[in-house]
Amino acid sequence: MPLSPLFSFDKSKAEAILEQQGAAALWRPITAYIEPPFSDTVPGTGSRGDLEPKSKDRGTPPDFVSPLPLRRHTPADLQMYTYPAVRTCHDLPGKFPVDRGLEYDEMGNPVVWNVGNDPMPDDFPQQEAPFCPVEADPFLPWIHDYFPSQDGTRIEFIAQNKRRCRTGKNFDAEVNRLVPQITLMQPISVQRLSDQEAQAKAPELWSPGDDSQNTPRYRLAPHEESDPDGQYTRFICRFHATDWDNPSQTKIVGETLSAYPFNYEFAAYRKGSTDVILLTPGGKDTTLFWTSNLRFHCPVPVELQPAVANVLTVLSDGSPSLYVDVVPIRTSVRYNEIYMTEDLIGPRDQWELPGFNPYARWGEKNVLPRVEASGRWANLPICSPPLLTDECTDKDNQNKRSVEVLLPQVEKMPEKPHVLSACLWASAEFKTRGKSKGASTDTQDRLQEWIEFHLMVGFDHIYVFDNSGAHTNETSLSSVLEPYGNKVSRIDWPSIVCNNNVPAHDSCGERSSQYAAENSCRTRYAPFTKWIASFDTDEYLVPMGNYTSLKEVIKDAEKKGTNILSFRSSRGRLRTDKSEEVNNDAREKMPNVTFLEAYNCDSAGSPKPSWGDRARKQVYRSDYVPYHFVHYSTVTKGLLETYKDVQQKGISTWKRKYSERSPSERVTDELDEAVMVHTKTLGADMTGGYKQRCRHDHQKKWQACWVAYPYQDGENAKAYDEEGMEFNCQINKRVDQFWIPRLREALAKRKQG
Repeated sequence: MPLSPLFSFDKSKAEAILEQQGAAALWRPITAYIEPPFSDTVPGTGSRGDLEPKSKDRGTPPDFVSPLPLRRHTPADLQMYTYPAVRTCHDLPGKFPVDRGLEYDEMGNPVVWNVGNDPMPDDFPQQEAPFCPVEADPFLPWIHDYFPSQDGTRIEFIAQNKRRCRTGKNFDAEVNRLVPQITLMQPISVQRLSDQEAQAKAPELWSPGDDSQNTPRYRLAPHEESDPDGQYTRFICRFHATDWDNPSQTKIVGETLSAYPFNYEFAAYRKGSTDVILLTPGGKDTTLFWTSNLRFHCPVPVELQPAVANVLTVLSDGSPSLYVDVVPIRTSVRYNEIYMTEDLIGPRDQWELPGFNPYARWGEKNVLPRVEASGRWANLPICSPPLLTDECTDKDNQNKRSVEVLLPQVEKMPEKPHVLSACLWASAEFKTRGKSKGASTDTQDRLQEWIEFHLMVGFDHIYVFDNSGAHTNETSLSSVLEPYGNKVSRIDWPSIVCNNNVPAHDSCGERSSQYAAENSCRTRYAPFTKWIASFDTDEYLVPMGNYTSLKEVIKDAEKKGTNILSFRSSRGRLRTDKSEEVNNDAREKMPNVTFLEAYNCDSAGSPKPSWGDRARKQVYRSDYVPYHFVHYSTVTKGLLETYKDVQQKGISTWKRKYSERSPSERVTDELDEAVMVHTKTLGADMTGGYKQRCRHDHQKKWQACWVAYPYQDGENAKAYDEEGMEFNCQINKRVDQFWIPRLREALAKRKQG
């Protein structure tokens, strides 16, 4: 389609208008257009089934209206909500409308509303819409972050699946209403049409009577009839820019179809399950953690890519002049019907699940409504691509790559400058699970020590996603991070965990903020680092044997074909020689002792048993793992190998079920490579009564002893010491004798400046 070329963009003219009229004259607030739900299911059909945890009944899908009804909405049928907090590029991602934000009760205490099992009020979606529109229109992706790729070719989106937030017995309405959040993970195919062709097929759809914009139209079409870039898509991406001849207006400068970094249905299919791929009517897909995060990207029109890569469209004060609208293509969900090709999963007669029939479900004339009559995210400002040493709240960094002339082409990105980087989601305060529990406030002390140690053992850069704004408006982690200069970056990340129940709860926990932060970090910074890891401030990755650097560990592992290194996890106990007695029957860490030495007594010792895999953490090759979820490399290049890929390699068989094997993914040798030391804080509430609970003859063994009584050299056969205290952990001598002195020295040096 013809574009209004951005090559006429005159930065000096734009800056002059900014100076004369001010940023308020140019401001276009982020807006959500809420589309009414369309009736695609037969009333009274479908059920959630038996919701008991051990029940295998996953519910019954509803019957669908076939073909899919046309969406006959007009612009007047849409509800509009604006979100004024984002005024410049400096406000992203910290002020994007993700949730309600921090709230306080009448006593001035932070409100913890996202725990428990209380049903939501009937008007909950309408209550939420002024803060975030997704409950009211679940076809809108629950966006937590977005940014251009470094080369300017695409806009990356990081979203979460809001349907995972509340799935217990009291949330029937939520589970049913939020099904479209999973639908967004299911690729569909479309064909472009001219306006004349669209009106001929569906004259009943709304039309403005004037098609002066000359934008394309679309219809749902099977793979063989769809456009090449429309075979696996889900969103229309409309780009528009400030019209500098009339700065109060924007003009459309391009329209593309979204793409996924990988096919979610294909990845789930290769996980091997035959009774559920991405979705269950009962909501039991909550256990499938690969349904948590949604990533997609909007390809940037070729004509705009140099301007995006070189930040020409962001003015000196951070005001954007280029925007994108994200328009969901709405269809019925697919319950275990696979919409793939034989190139992906082999001959159709060998498929283990029924194939989706687009002709029967969609019909042959299902034309999409115009963008103006469609629910959508609108006016999402396009800002600068991530930088090597990013600081999303630092105004000076936003225009570091700005130049006064438009480059003829985007330069090829150089070789990755970093070998090893870390991602961390942390908060100055953290409210633990449950309304009655207090807040943990030792993060700032922990964070300094944690950063110092991991820079010392070879991490090139650490990206801290600062979640303090979800818990307090009085402080952040900035003061802790500032002394580390360009070794540490802070990203303001105040989004709230959507459900903080314990895992065994009827509506189990979904740590949406943490999961989105991990995926944002990997997507933002993978172009800069060969290996990357996400872990917590109580987890230390310690080189062992002859290694003094984790970089050397992973370089040697890579030579042997390893792409993913797993660190087994078992919790450390609080050492008596590094703690002090409080309240006569409890212990707490001494103030002048590091966390690493205080908890250097591993409950499982090394090498840890296989049960330590349950809470593993991993360091992985960023180019090999496109999707990582807390403990697992959920999607890998190996998993994404298609039937066609295997055939081209001359391999005779393609196996549907795939899992990584050694040496590609393996556990570290904890004695000669590296080990994880888990130093989770143990306060008086956990160590109270230790003088009784730690005795070998204490009868109530469900009352765990968290105070350390380490096995003695040559005495491992004994069960307890002379006073009857039961041996329960193993001190890592390498940590005590080699790493602790170096850590103390580094901390002292940092304190001296």
